Amino acid sequence: MAVAALLLLAVAFFAVGQASAVRGDAQTAADAAALAAARSERDGVQDALLKALTSGNLAQLGTLLQPGANDCAAAGQYAADNRASVTRCDPANGEPGYTVKVISLDTVGGSPVQGTQSMHATATATAVIEPRCTVQGKNGNSIRLTCDGNDISIDPTAAGFHLDLADFFTVHLST
Repeated sequence: MAVAALLLLAVAFFAVGQASAVRGDAQTAADAAALAAARSERDGVQDALLKALTSGNLAQLGTLLQPGANDCAAAGQYAADNRASVTRCDPANGEPGYTVKVISLDTVGGSPVQGTQSMHATATATAVIEPRCTVQGKNGNSIRLTCDGNDISIDPTAAGFHLDLADFFTVHLST
């Protein structure tokens, strides 16, 4: 009797372990997909941000981040790379970024527990975009910024100037 109980307990732990692994893979896919969509949104402002900095029209900097047509496609690609499929891809609630829901392509698989063989895991993740910098002012072609607490000055019209959006915006998972 004790051996049968231990065997049943071992089978249950095995099934829970399999389900947990598939769920973890789905969460990884959701995280990667949400980050990809948000990064696509961030990267979509490259030209507009450079134009605003070069022209000195700094008032429009706060309105540049907008959902783009390719953002959810980027999410879909990253989900697929992680053996999942996007079931929802929506702009984050009230801030730049995305919330993505995925379903795993893999199932829990063969298990002594009836009904788990065809079960897929789902997961949801939200990634947001936050500015690293605030504009302090303009002096000729130079723009003074405070980025991550450090005062810097950039000249977007200078030869060799390279705009790296990661310097201006952070993309991270939201809790």
